[in-house]
Amino acid sequence: MDIKKHGWRWPILGWLALVCLLPVATAEAQPDTLRLATGSMGGTFLPVGGDLAAWWSKVIPHLVVIPEISAGSVDNLDRLISGTADIAIVGSSPFREVLNGWGTLSEDAKSICSLGTLYIDAEQFVVRTSLVRVGNLLDLNGLLMYPGPHQSGGEIDTRLILSVLDIEPQFVYVDERDKSYSAAAKALIRGDFDAATFSGGVPIQAVTELFLTRPGEFEILPFSRHMLNKLKYYEQDFDGVVILKSSYPGMTDDIQTVGGPNLLVAAPHIDTDILVALADAVNAGIQEPGKGLRSELSHPVLQALEPVLWRLDPVKASCLDPKIADVGSAKSDASTPQ
Repeated sequence: MDIKKHGWRWPILGWLALVCLLPVATAEAQPDTLRLATGSMGGTFLPVGGDLAAWWSKVIPHLVVIPEISAGSVDNLDRLISGTADIAIVGSSPFREVLNGWGTLSEDAKSICSLGTLYIDAEQFVVRTSLVRVGNLLDLNGLLMYPGPHQSGGEIDTRLILSVLDIEPQFVYVDERDKSYSAAAKALIRGDFDAATFSGGVPIQAVTELFLTRPGEFEILPFSRHMLNKLKYYEQDFDGVVILKSSYPGMTDDIQTVGGPNLLVAAPHIDTDILVALADAVNAGIQEPGKGLRSELSHPVLQALEPVLWRLDPVKASCLDPKIADVGSAKSDASTPQ
């Protein structure tokens, strides 16, 4: 498959091979090495993390950032708290849920801070076309559904969204939810379940491959206007997002869905100087389209990242005093590494 044809020239094989060859991370990582918890195969966190790690390792002297595969947001928060990761990508919705007391991580998670917003994701509810009747999320009622990898933000968001909308699919058992997004797409093709949620920045690799290899067999269900209004009324972390028909092979219409910010966060043990350097490097890399982190070789969500989005702090948990952040940004504006 030539992913380049669909607007994405991300060099996945090179750095992914590096991840696979690296030793298993331990709490005794070297001082000049940072461990970046990302996400599962076929999703967005993993390639975005790979691009970020490569950029930081290139532009920050004496620093190596290692991207590590994980289950997703909740797993990443757990790793930050336990000290087996230093920085991570997490969704704002699961992060806020944890901060508000969900699960066993809530108290310790309050020490985790945010460096900035990387992109707005899109909840993509994919279903077999032959099972579509109404033409929106109501078609999920009664279907056997994969809600996303266990301990991922996608799983939390799926359950939250469908609960608010009073939609009741039959979720697969926990022991079937250890699949990556790539494995979930293959399971959909086999008929192991009827529908699945793919949560991430557009395009998601697993969805691209699904639509490319099985044209016409699957589609993304849209939200009705009533669903959007009801969800926004009850849950502040979701906004309307449109998936353009050009995003995936064979799509003929734009799809109205919802999404929320995905954040770069850090563990409490990271020195402020390192946090400033990381934030400074991201800011430097997003100043000009087509250059730095916004190179055409980066994932599309990074190509679209602008300073105004990076500065958003939706959960009010910024790592840096505004004055410190401003100093870092001023230095970044003066010289953008390529």
